[in-house]
Amino acid sequence: MPDKKRGPLGFLSAASFPYRRKSLLSPTELDFYNVLKLAVSDRFLILLKVGVRDLCEITNRDVNQAAFNRVADDKMDFVLCDQATLAPVVAIELDDSTLYPRDRAERDAFMKELFGVIGVALIHQRVQVAYDPAAIARWVDAAVARSGGAAPLSPTPLRPAS
Repeated sequence: MPDKKRGPLGFLSAASFPYRRKSLLSPTELDFYNVLKLAVSDRFLILLKVGVRDLCEITNRDVNQAAFNRVADDKMDFVLCDQATLAPVVAIELDDSTLYPRDRAERDAFMKELFGVIGVALIHQRVQVAYDPAAIARWVDAAVARSGGAAPLSPTPLRPAS
């Protein structure tokens, strides 16, 4: 049984067990999130930091692993989902000036094509000092209109090729 000075795994202190709680969002992301809530009101459910691999599925078993690897580590900062079905409708990446190296252009082109294929609107929102909720609502509406709404979901999820 652990004593009061040691945790259940025998670590003596926070220094030897280096974990602590943190916020899901940075201060910059939290600022945008609060305005996004005003902009979309109750029209969408807002999900945070969603993996791209959770927004799509691989449809060609011959390229399964390579296709999975291409999206495995990417995340969208915010995903707006249909309230009833939780189907993704709009993905939002909050971009600041540190996210614009030249090698990022290929990744952005791939994401634009991917999100077009899966029928989810993709918005790149530059970090700003302040945001206008009405303008964000218009951008979301325009993005949804351009994408034609959410693409139908796959009726039967594919299983990874063995």
